[in-house]
Amino acid sequence: MPVRRLAALVHFRSVTVQFLTTLRVMTAPRSDWAAPERAWTPQPSTGMTKVLQVIGVPVMALGWWALAFLPWKRAGFPPTSGGWLPTLPVVLGDLGFAVFGPLGASIVVVAVLRRWELALGSVLLGYVGSVAVTLGQGRSTAGNWSSAPFYVNASERTTMLGICVITALAGVAIGAVAVGSLRRFGFLGLLAASPVVSLIAALFLDPRADQRWLTRPILVALLVMIAWRRWSGVLLWPAFLALYWLLALAMTAVDNGAQILRHRGGGTSVADVADSMLSVARSAWRVLLEISWNTFWPAAVVAGLVVAGPYVWRRARSAVHVD
Repeated sequence: MPVRRLAALVHFRSVTVQFLTTLRVMTAPRSDWAAPERAWTPQPSTGMTKVLQVIGVPVMALGWWALAFLPWKRAGFPPTSGGWLPTLPVVLGDLGFAVFGPLGASIVVVAVLRRWELALGSVLLGYVGSVAVTLGQGRSTAGNWSSAPFYVNASERTTMLGICVITALAGVAIGAVAVGSLRRFGFLGLLAASPVVSLIAALFLDPRADQRWLTRPILVALLVMIAWRRWSGVLLWPAFLALYWLLALAMTAVDNGAQILRHRGGGTSVADVADSMLSVARSAWRVLLEISWNTFWPAAVVAGLVVAGPYVWRRARSAVHVD
């Protein structure tokens, strides 16, 4: 009997080690972004690897949709569809959600899976499934496909679905580049900050609440990534602030264009929308720069303390050993 228990314990430990090793193999990039000199050597695929991939890809597909579009759904912009159904925006008035949501969500998926092939599969699965549900909203009460679905304008629907897939694939490409190093992810991961903050706010907070206290911890993490391996990366933080400000400016301009498209009349043209977006950018850049700075500098102070802490600790220990 004790022999059987010992054999069972050994088997359990073996399976546990194999499971953890499989997770490491499945999620390991080609070069470890935290320490490239200790990069993980790729191992042959195992049966457990494939099982985890089969489970992980659809889970991340649902996560991709939630990051990209659940805040849009919770905000009540699609009034005729179910609150939790994974649908996509199909009217030009939701342009901002179609551009920045899929882009940032795809970067998060690549960062979690750390393999662009798996991330691409998750994103495509999430997109195709969402398109199917979206088109399913066009069924008539008789159960047949309606020639005039709930979004009415077929060309507008096609345009929005095309924008969603283009920005989603662009996010996968950016994420594949970003996970190559901590510094690159520190910069490019900024594109994913807004979807993450929006999802947390949509699930747990009042949408009208101040979200800067959620944004700052994300900025701290990204700033630390930029300067973690080399403290000289702190010199790149002003460029990070500039990127953060330009992103806020772009999102504001696109949101303004979406408002015009949402309430457009018969004489509204693409040129009119573009002129309005440029006008908003020219008039709001100073205000957005001030807002970006007020959000950035507390995060920069905390990130500076985090980056300086290990350096000061090593210097203090070396001084003690010398004495």
